[in-house]
Amino acid sequence: MNHVTMYIYGASCLDCIRIIEKEMIDLGGIFTFKGMMPKGKIFIKYNPSIINVSRIVDKIEKIGFSVMKIIQKEERMIMFD
Repeated sequence: MNHVTMYIYGASCLDCIRIIEKEMIDLGGIFTFKGMMPKGKIFIKYNPSIINVSRIVDKIEKIGFSVMKIIQKEERMIMFD
């Protein structure tokens, strides 16, 4: 499970966030989507074996928004005996 935070230019209202959320859910592999207005900040938790950040960015840009900044986090599982 990976996390990505993105700052989206032009996503400053609730309707914009809802449009992006719907498109993200339609992609598959997205577990959590949260949007914050008016900064256009979104948080996504996704399965990297199903989808990657590049596809997420492509989809956001295809619906008319611009991704200004991306911050990625990767979860790692550590097993102890």
